[in-house]
Amino acid sequence: MKRLKLVLKAVVESRASAIGKLLLPGEAVVIERGVPRWILIKCPCGCGEEIPINVDARSGKAWRLYRDNRSGITLYPSVWRDTGCESHFIVWRGQINLFGSSADDERPPMENAEVSALAERVLHVWPKNGLAPYLPIADQLGEIPWDILEACRWLVRKGILVEGLGRDRGSFRRRV
Repeated sequence: MKRLKLVLKAVVESRASAIGKLLLPGEAVVIERGVPRWILIKCPCGCGEEIPINVDARSGKAWRLYRDNRSGITLYPSVWRDTGCESHFIVWRGQINLFGSSADDERPPMENAEVSALAERVLHVWPKNGLAPYLPIADQLGEIPWDILEACRWLVRKGILVEGLGRDRGSFRRRV
């Protein structure tokens, strides 16, 4: 997986105001009129396309946008282009994780101490029985879904949770 830094170039009020601001892969502009409406990203694969991503649920299907001065921008779910270059990537904590390529920079966005502390909070609210998806837990805890998924997979590696298979991937249950 190739990683590159998401570079927020500006916050503007219209798409026209974003013209010419995105030059390099991974650069982004937030279009905001009172509330965030769109994020425009220069495709991280290097094809040169600008990808508009709706983050305003009032106008239909939308990605969730999380902004934090410490950790940067996160989008949920992943972005998967079904035209053009067909890139698939995750924007998580100010980094773009591009699938389908290899790179040496396989550093996770969260430090081990952060994952461990979050995993404790996750386990505290995790249902006692049955499979449960991670997204409602993220909402319940007010956390970024990718962070909760990372914490759940950390708990799997520790032998505390088990991840579902096939269609149940992304759902977890306590180990019996």
